[in-house]
Amino acid sequence: MSISSLQSNIQRAHSDIASLSSKLSDLTRKLADKSGRLADAQSAASRATSASTQQSKLREAASLLRDIADIEKDRANVEKQTGDKKRDLHRYEQDLAKEQERETKKQIDEEKRRMREREESDKRRMREMEEYQRSLDQELSARRSHQPFVGTAAFSVTPTPETEVKKYDLFISHASEDKDDFVRPLAAALSGLGLEVWYDETTLKLGDSLRQSIDKGLTNSRFGVVVLSTDFFAKNWPQYELNGMVAREMNGVKVILPIWHKVTKDEVLSNSPTLADKVALNSSMYSIAEIAEKIAEVVRA
Repeated sequence: MSISSLQSNIQRAHSDIASLSSKLSDLTRKLADKSGRLADAQSAASRATSASTQQSKLREAASLLRDIADIEKDRANVEKQTGDKKRDLHRYEQDLAKEQERETKKQIDEEKRRMREREESDKRRMREMEEYQRSLDQELSARRSHQPFVGTAAFSVTPTPETEVKKYDLFISHASEDKDDFVRPLAAALSGLGLEVWYDETTLKLGDSLRQSIDKGLTNSRFGVVVLSTDFFAKNWPQYELNGMVAREMNGVKVILPIWHKVTKDEVLSNSPTLADKVALNSSMYSIAEIAEKIAEVVRA
């Protein structure tokens, strides 16, 4: 049985028990009243001086005795119903506790699975970064020794004429978990305002080297929009992108345009005091369209 069904059963059982308790109280009051009247009738019969009065009081006492017997029977029935309802309530509460425990375990298992997937994804990206670094080191070594260099196929680069290098207004750095609800709509809104945006889903093509494409995007973008979130701070790859932007800002050029997405100032401060000190847009305070407009104003200034 589902948690919601069990919770409904528990609520209904509590309501039934309360109703039965009220009914039992009414029967107890009636029993006390009838018992009092019976005592009065019996006393009056014993004191009666005439036969007719005595017979009348005895008949009244007999009627009250029958009423009392009926009330006692009703009370016993209500008490039994109350006991049955309390047993049902106890069973429902036990079933609910077991179901909630199963649901909690399921959520924990699902979170562990997601963490494993994130870790595997980070490991794959780190391997790409390490492979690229090895390839770059080999190329530099070959150039120093004036020998032709043949890099790995996955990272081989065909020189592109300077006139063909595309320039971007913005580079968007983000965690993949924030794509659906925020980053993808933001990229579309910025592009709709006529800005050239480097965004992995629209810029990367089949067969592109992720590391090289990101490096090229960082180098050829005037500004970097950094979507700071809990997932962003937990990932290595976005941190790599952020480091590239920080390196450019060290030369005195304003590059980083931070957006706080579902994070507090304390979270940002604990992860990056430098970023916490920057004026940032907050997704909880502005709509995506408003954020895009404010970013466009900075780019066009």
